[in-house]
Amino acid sequence: MAENNGEAKIVTEERKEFRKAYFFLSFIPFAIILAVQTAATTPGMILAVVDINKQGMPMEISTMMDVFNQKYAAFCYVIYCLICMAIFIPWYYKGLVKKEPKVDYRKALGIKPAILSVSILICMYFVISGLFIIADNAFPSVMEKYNELMKMSSLGTNVFITVIYGYLLGPVTEELCFRGVMQGLLHKSNMSYMSVIVIQGLLFGIMHMNLVQGVYAFMLGMALGYIRYKYKTLILSVVAHIVFNFFGTSVELFLEGVGLSFAHKIIFAAVAAAIAVVLFVVVAKDKTSFVKEGADIKNAS
Repeated sequence: MAENNGEAKIVTEERKEFRKAYFFLSFIPFAIILAVQTAATTPGMILAVVDINKQGMPMEISTMMDVFNQKYAAFCYVIYCLICMAIFIPWYYKGLVKKEPKVDYRKALGIKPAILSVSILICMYFVISGLFIIADNAFPSVMEKYNELMKMSSLGTNVFITVIYGYLLGPVTEELCFRGVMQGLLHKSNMSYMSVIVIQGLLFGIMHMNLVQGVYAFMLGMALGYIRYKYKTLILSVVAHIVFNFFGTSVELFLEGVGLSFAHKIIFAAVAAAIAVVLFVVVAKDKTSFVKEGADIKNAS
């Protein structure tokens, strides 16, 4: 018995050694998602340029983006998502999930984990909205440029395609890439779970290609990464991501119509931040589907 314990201890120590190959391999999904996005949107950009030439309009970046967003962006992004999903779904499930310890999905996908995960992301929405308000007052020029960029990045008037992309394909694609394949590979490198969460969150922020959106995407990515780490399933992080996107569009429009004052918005953000802290503590103590790293290694061996 003592001999078996000794062997288990040796296996655990060997597994904790930093594995450089998996660390560097984890950056490949990031490169793939950027490459596919570029390849999928380039034909739409070319068609936008052709349209501008036909109509005799001035060839400006803003004009090209307007034409692209109104006529081609939604379809290009749907194609981008479908290609990425075709790559990441088999990579994630065949290369990572099948080789991980079994998870009791009846518990991991239960009511309590679902409520906690979704509630955290709702709180994150209000916290980030509050930070936006503060940044708007502290750095007006930066936020003005960001708002202009967001207007240029609109997906046009095709509501059906926009909803499919924003509420389904986009979140699923990003979760498969960052919390699925990338986080799985970083975990296999034997880095600490916090380092894994920070790295994938940082790359998730960088992918958005602008400072303001990158900062809040970094925060969002870490929250989703922790949910993925804690409950060992991508389904909860996908659902939470969809809820966040829903609040960032539909609910935000509703709140703008209500006309909350600056003070009310800051109070909302402060309360949401306090609730988020409590929820993270509850999740940290939740034993549902959670396996300590040592036990995880032992089960995998």
